Amino acid sequence: MSFRAAALTLLLFISSVPAAAQSKELRIGVDRRVELIAIIFKLAGSDEFNRTNLPQYSADIEQFFGPQRNHEAVTLARGLRDRYGVAQSRVMAIPIRLSDPPQLKERVPFDSVSGWPAPPAEIRRFVEAARRFAIQARASEFFASHRTLYDSVNGRIRPPLERAVDLAWFAPYFGIKSDQIFVVVPLLVASEGNYGPCMQPPAERRECYSIVGNTRPDSTGYPHYDAGMAGLLVHEFGHGFVNPLGNAHRAEFERSAPRVHALVAASMDLQSYPWPSMVNESLDRATEARYILAHGDSDRLRAFYHDLLRGSWFWVEELSNLYGQYEADRATYPTFSTFMPRIIAYFDSLPDRVPAMQARYDALRPKIVSLSIANGSDSVDPGLQELVVRFDRPVRDDGWSVLPVLGPSGPTPESQQRVPKFTWRAVDSTRVPFALGKGLDSASTTFRYGLTLEPGREYELQLGTPHGYGFRNVADGVPLAPYRLRFKTRAANASLKP
Repeated sequence: MSFRAAALTLLLFISSVPAAAQSKELRIGVDRRVELIAIIFKLAGSDEFNRTNLPQYSADIEQFFGPQRNHEAVTLARGLRDRYGVAQSRVMAIPIRLSDPPQLKERVPFDSVSGWPAPPAEIRRFVEAARRFAIQARASEFFASHRTLYDSVNGRIRPPLERAVDLAWFAPYFGIKSDQIFVVVPLLVASEGNYGPCMQPPAERRECYSIVGNTRPDSTGYPHYDAGMAGLLVHEFGHGFVNPLGNAHRAEFERSAPRVHALVAASMDLQSYPWPSMVNESLDRATEARYILAHGDSDRLRAFYHDLLRGSWFWVEELSNLYGQYEADRATYPTFSTFMPRIIAYFDSLPDRVPAMQARYDALRPKIVSLSIANGSDSVDPGLQELVVRFDRPVRDDGWSVLPVLGPSGPTPESQQRVPKFTWRAVDSTRVPFALGKGLDSASTTFRYGLTLEPGREYELQLGTPHGYGFRNVADGVPLAPYRLRFKTRAANASLKP
């Protein structure tokens, strides 16, 4: 699992619902429209469509479609991304409005979509080029040659989801008619991201999608899906209800949300959430909390809130409690839309209150007692082969504890060059090979890391991440605040000063 994708993993217990009750509301399967548009943006260099847990499928895409990298559709996709910010969920909002390839006819006009980031004419120009791409690149042949993979994925993902998700909960909760079809689409092009766009075809039922990145394959080479995905599905379907409300009130949220975002920018940037997305995510995560509560799992709800705090969502539990007032007075608030002024007022209160929320959480974090390499030292012995980190309490290393310094989108090439070469990690005499994302089972107050240094070099690394990964308290999972370590090794011919 990629670094940012790991942050999106949700493990929620969901009460079982009979499959028969879901059949009219739930469609599940690989979607050629989604695969095609994702392939075009992959060729355009979009980072989110170039991470995968299916390397063979990715290699097949490169071999089959690579010669089309200079196609007009790819060039236009790159322009949509660079000029208008069409990325991630905005990319996935394109194919669901189209018919199957190669026709790709508009089922819903792009000029009918509120808040669309690019001019409709630019989107239509891209879609026209995508039609030509589908024909000229022989996309139908590629899809046909991978039918076995698609059928296997469809057969694997359907049973656990049909048993696990209570789709009937959503429409009554938001006070709207139950006229929606939920569509789960396994995205095989990429592992990165999970998207929940909705759209309303003329004279048809509203369609809400959960487009989920590919998972790690099992021993057969096919992606593995289980009931743990149900929590992710609840999250993405919730977006179909809250995003239109958040977008419709963007002007009101703009009074406060950018200031809230600035207070937690390091964490939100790594999760790819600018302030409008942060608002919609807040609305959705509070909805998830109410869903978990409604399905009677108080233990899971506490764990859910703990996970949110690690990611700097300090206000979501309060927001969820505010939703309780909506639930208790449906006579005054027959729909969630009528409750939005209360939510906007709550956000207006946050800029002055979030710092105190942060301070309370920071007081719970583990603290570094000592490091075997002094921060800022310019005379570290290049022959040193071990970094020792000591804490004030027992913690666990989840695999993201020692890493390059992170920028808004993750480690940069420059930061990767400055990080030492780590070779192993250990809490006792048992060493395990060092690999990002692979932690240690044992907890301790002292962790040791093997490393290789060179003379006369500047090094920089980071302990922990802004969005809650790395070293965590054993008792409650509260993470270490990100700690940046800088040092320089002595030159090969330098001697220690007396």
